Amino acid sequence: MRSAEGMLRAVSGGLLAMVLVAIPPAFAQPAPSDSRGPAATDTSNAAPEPYTTSRSVAYHVLAAPAYLLHGATRPLGWGVQYLEQGFPDLFASRRPPRGALPIVELGGPTGFLAGLAFYDNHLLGSDHAARIEGLYGGPDTFEGEVSYSTPPPLGSGSSFEFEANLLSDPESEFYLGGNDSAREADETFFSQDQVDITAGLRIAPPDRAVRGQFDLMYEHVETDEEEPQLSNAAPPGLGTVDLLTSRLIFGLDRTNEPPRVSRGTEVLLQLDYSHDLTGDRFQYGRYVAEVRQYLPVGFFPSSRRLALRGRLEQVEPLFDGSAVPFFQLPDLGGQSTLRGFRSRRFQNDGSLIFNAEYRYPIWSNVDALVFVDTGQVFDAFSDVAADRFHWSYGGGLHLLNQKGLSVRFEVAGSSEGLRTILTVDPSFRRVVR
Repeated sequence: MRSAEGMLRAVSGGLLAMVLVAIPPAFAQPAPSDSRGPAATDTSNAAPEPYTTSRSVAYHVLAAPAYLLHGATRPLGWGVQYLEQGFPDLFASRRPPRGALPIVELGGPTGFLAGLAFYDNHLLGSDHAARIEGLYGGPDTFEGEVSYSTPPPLGSGSSFEFEANLLSDPESEFYLGGNDSAREADETFFSQDQVDITAGLRIAPPDRAVRGQFDLMYEHVETDEEEPQLSNAAPPGLGTVDLLTSRLIFGLDRTNEPPRVSRGTEVLLQLDYSHDLTGDRFQYGRYVAEVRQYLPVGFFPSSRRLALRGRLEQVEPLFDGSAVPFFQLPDLGGQSTLRGFRSRRFQNDGSLIFNAEYRYPIWSNVDALVFVDTGQVFDAFSDVAADRFHWSYGGGLHLLNQKGLSVRFEVAGSSEGLRTILTVDPSFRRVVR
């Protein structure tokens, strides 16, 4: 025990000596002149003699971690400076009331997409807002969106919103086998054409933490198997499905203001009821519970923070319903859940996901981050077990605007390789925006 203590003291003394050696003197004074003797001169008003020094080897050894961090992040700084000079509107914290924006999506369900979004937040000089977005990814692969919102119909913080979406994807992925599916053996493809229309009322007073939202959504979905494996499995929902969904969302938002949310809690509860307009087979409910916690990191500035999320989702047939369409099952994988896996990599009647992000500012409105995701899907909640979790990890950059996220670039890894994500969708959506 004494020998260990002696070794510890020796090491501590050595480190202290290295620090003292590495610290450069704050200033230097010339040696005092000898005032004894007749040759002595008065130097009290003379300027200090030039003095030069160099940092010791020990200083550079101790500073090595800082050098490595600076060298690793410097290219990011150069890239941000270049983009800021070339695309000032993209980096502006407050966008003009109307304009056009380029959009690139990578790593989502439909792969690579690119296009434009046109928006006007003061339509025809009023407080109405409209947006038109179009993305193209190749033959028969595209997405389109039209949205419109009115001024507050029920006071400040409320809005009535209308949204219509069009989607076509000739090679949508679906994995048989649930949480234990093998990437190659259970991978199947189907073509999907979808039109959905949503009308909703949102109530989110700026001075209150409680939020609410009610949506009524119509979906027309046409799917067709692309290979015999999916046809033989015959999951419910192949063919044409017309669904009408009622959705109710309650939210609690006790966080500080964006763009850099550093503390507080968000809670989201969602209840859906969907039924098929052409039959009785698809009548089912969806239940979602999500909690997000934002924490400053110790004694660092509040801009360095942790973002944590836990989300539980489950669907089940209700009333006379007997099944849920396979493309409506809760899934994990893709841009916002298990980012190191392909979109919809795991699907079943329920899903459980945990995310942790450490966000660190590297520019006025640019954050670097590292993250860890873990989750699983299940047939019944009793199936959830510690050894069934799938893990992914990675890092990236978030470009921020006044309302939160503007662009998100991430690289994620898992047991199935690396994926690149580029999107305008946040990893955690704010509760009832």
